[in-house]
Amino acid sequence: MNSSFFNKLISQIASKLKMMEELGVAITPDFIDETVNKVVQEFSQIPDFQFTAEDFKLLKFQLESMFNVKIGERAIKLANPDLPLWFHNKKSQIDWTHWNAYKEMLISQARSLDVIDENEKVIDSILDYSGNPKTPGSWSRKGLVMGNVQSGKTQNFLGLINKAIDCGYKTIIVLGGHLNDLRKQTQERIDEGVLGKESKHLILENKAVAAPIGVGVFNSNKIHTGTSTMRDFNKSSADNFGFKLNGTDPVIFTIKKHTGVLEGLYKFIKDEHFLNPETGKRLDGPLLLIDDEADYASINTKHHKEEVTKTNDCIRNLLTLFNRNTYVGYTATPFANIFIDPDSNSYTEEDDLFPRDFMIKIPVPDDYMGQDFFFGDGTPQELETEEVTNEKDIISPVILISDHQPIFELKKIQDVPLIPESLKEAIRAFIIVVATRCIRGENCAHNTMLVNVSHLKDHQNQLEFFINEYHKEINQAIISYAGLDIVAARSSNRLAELESTFNKIFNVKESYESIFTRLLEASGKIETWAINQSNKKSDNKDLDYSKRKEYGLSVIVIGGHKLSRGLTLEGLSISYFARNSKAYDTLMQMCRWFGYRPTYKDLCKVYLPEESYDWYSFISSSIKEIYQELDLMSKRGDRPSEFGLKVREHPGAMIITAKNKIGAGTSEVIRQDLWGQIQRRFKFKEDKYLNNQNLAYAEAFIHTLSENGKKDYLLSNKSEGGPVVFSDVSYEDIIAFVQNIDLPEDDIGNRAVISHLKSMKNKGLKTPKVALFNQNKSRNPKWVQLLESSDETFINTPYPFVGENIILPKRAMNFKDGNYYIPSVQLGNPDDEKIFLENPELVSNSKSTKPVNFDYLCAEERDFPGLIIYLFAVAHVTPFPYNQKHNPNPKIKLAHGNKATLGFSLSFPRIDKLKGLTNKEVTELNKTTKHEYKVNKIQSKLREIADYDDYDEE
Repeated sequence: MNSSFFNKLISQIASKLKMMEELGVAITPDFIDETVNKVVQEFSQIPDFQFTAEDFKLLKFQLESMFNVKIGERAIKLANPDLPLWFHNKKSQIDWTHWNAYKEMLISQARSLDVIDENEKVIDSILDYSGNPKTPGSWSRKGLVMGNVQSGKTQNFLGLINKAIDCGYKTIIVLGGHLNDLRKQTQERIDEGVLGKESKHLILENKAVAAPIGVGVFNSNKIHTGTSTMRDFNKSSADNFGFKLNGTDPVIFTIKKHTGVLEGLYKFIKDEHFLNPETGKRLDGPLLLIDDEADYASINTKHHKEEVTKTNDCIRNLLTLFNRNTYVGYTATPFANIFIDPDSNSYTEEDDLFPRDFMIKIPVPDDYMGQDFFFGDGTPQELETEEVTNEKDIISPVILISDHQPIFELKKIQDVPLIPESLKEAIRAFIIVVATRCIRGENCAHNTMLVNVSHLKDHQNQLEFFINEYHKEINQAIISYAGLDIVAARSSNRLAELESTFNKIFNVKESYESIFTRLLEASGKIETWAINQSNKKSDNKDLDYSKRKEYGLSVIVIGGHKLSRGLTLEGLSISYFARNSKAYDTLMQMCRWFGYRPTYKDLCKVYLPEESYDWYSFISSSIKEIYQELDLMSKRGDRPSEFGLKVREHPGAMIITAKNKIGAGTSEVIRQDLWGQIQRRFKFKEDKYLNNQNLAYAEAFIHTLSENGKKDYLLSNKSEGGPVVFSDVSYEDIIAFVQNIDLPEDDIGNRAVISHLKSMKNKGLKTPKVALFNQNKSRNPKWVQLLESSDETFINTPYPFVGENIILPKRAMNFKDGNYYIPSVQLGNPDDEKIFLENPELVSNSKSTKPVNFDYLCAEERDFPGLIIYLFAVAHVTPFPYNQKHNPNPKIKLAHGNKATLGFSLSFPRIDKLKGLTNKEVTELNKTTKHEYKVNKIQSKLREIADYDDYDEE
């Protein structure tokens, strides 16, 4: 069915369903089914109306998503308490013409109604913290909106623009990325979501009259634009605008974040309106400036040092042209360098672009595929394969690769010798995805596969040749066997490999027999393009999805910088990412595959080297922790500057900042705060003798605590086989334990941990508690059945330890450089810190989900350090991670034979939970307990992430 008519049909049915919901009708799948049937029957009387069974399924699915997809969390807001708030008092007096049109457009696109409503609340908060455009005089506001990668930030700021115009903002400037393609993509979305007019390049392409699109279908507006998809702002076009910024109609500029363009726009506005900021002659009409790459503006690598300073100057200069202005930055990571002053050892708010007035974290809907979907939440329940019990337990979307070396880190003078088997498998997977989506009624949908291996255009072009040749081989085999059945097709090596790939990596409701019938259609429409600066117009490699809107574009794209930074790849399902660590500058750069794939979530796969997976997992856990901190600070009413400091001193920021310092050859000192942190020792040395020594020391340690009457009977053995807890343990004993247990240290190291414990002891703070972890049962992951019978008996038998029968948690681990490890920092359970609380059931969190360690550390009674000693049954699995479908014949052995493997975690209380200290004493303690590190001492992570000089493709 024609996509534009399909959207209109969705809009009509959705409006009807929404009205019925407001009248109290429950919008169930059966009710949607019934409603769609009635509408289709009405239209079926029309001869030209064509509606297939696939169209029906897709229409029903999208309508169900509109009413069933919910927001699983709330927005987090941190604001300057001195701000004068205004929005809610004026809201009822404003005519929401532009916003209503935008909302109608979103409904016509089958966006979730709950998401639209939550998004509106966030926009209202942004406006409330921004200046009231009707307030006279001179004022300035600066804020930051944080959202996950590919999570809908554009939808948010388009809504903000529409509401801001309704409120009275007259000039809108959008910094739409630092590359032409990014700016053009942003312009297209503004054409649809704000201007309501077809993009200029499409009008020329179709040789047609401009037609209303997007918001233009629902409202005709008088918004002027100083840019188009064909042209960024420039002086020659500005001379022919025919409008000024002090008129009655709003004006919008969508410009590239480039100093030349910024300076040109500044000069035009200043000269055209005879302004002089130095003497106070400025425009009175209010300005909203949206920076869609706020983190890019402050990259602190030496390569960009001068450019960044100049870019910030240009942005600040634009703001000075307006008496009343609001700057709103958007970023995809809380570790954006806007928080981190690269030239200062302490946090400063001097930078005029710092979001001193507000920070907002946008909530994400339940159907968002982000770091949790791809990298899990670091809990063993995900690391160990269980029976499939829910959607999160489907076959992992991440496929680790180890054969990428021939195409990895090639020098400029080297050629691509071949494409590895893992890349061939990814190509086959993509063909299967396109075929499966055809079965699901998405014949005209966009499909993209991303191959990101090198930033050099010669390598990209060579990869294009090899990939294209391999695709031709598969396509020829499909054509040859198209008229035959699946049994005959198995005699073709290429088709047998396709079927094998399906069985190996997919777990979908469609059978391979049904997919086989759509392979010819799917493979035949796939193109292969290297996207780089060597492209000529005659090559027809135009990655412009809007030109293929009616019938869809299916393409394998090979690229580097241009594809990895900001550009949305429509219908992205398969990603093959084998870049070295130098490409890890921001999470934005890394994760093009994050986003929304409601109809094909189960088809998405990411092929990654193991070292990349490790780094992503680290970033993922760091981001989760810092957003939890933001939530807590929001409840306390802290200021944005305090969050900036917290980010600066988070372990994640330490590593991310560190990588940008190496190349400058400096010994930058970074300060680290351990209050409220959990230090874990969950890497284990291969040496069995060392593990035995650890067990012997821990056994003697616990025996001594018992002999000295330290057992806490109130907290111990709350349930049969539960943990044993000891209270009032001396700081000296804890320090001795840390010193004597021989385990690999993390980036923070034992020295900082011991220093922190000594500071707490010297201050006379509450003594630590110790827990010997135990549980009343243990799951049996599938890899257990592959062990020798004697080993299987060992890990399933309670382990005797200081008079306790310990049920060993079973952990499959990887091995590298003499150590057993997993990508996640977590090896215990996500809520083990509850062991130390008398009433853990009273602890809750703002998300109304099961509390985790962070929440238990925030409990009022948690004012002491807590040491948890773990005994694990560790198995080394090759290849890792264990997946029966991917690798049916793995090698597996117990790490330390028939001995438990010892690890531990040590948690510190939050400084705001300490009892018996004055505010002055808390402040002084906070200063004196921060630990300083020289960047060049942080060896393990720095070897991975090195200095990153942002480069263009060569």
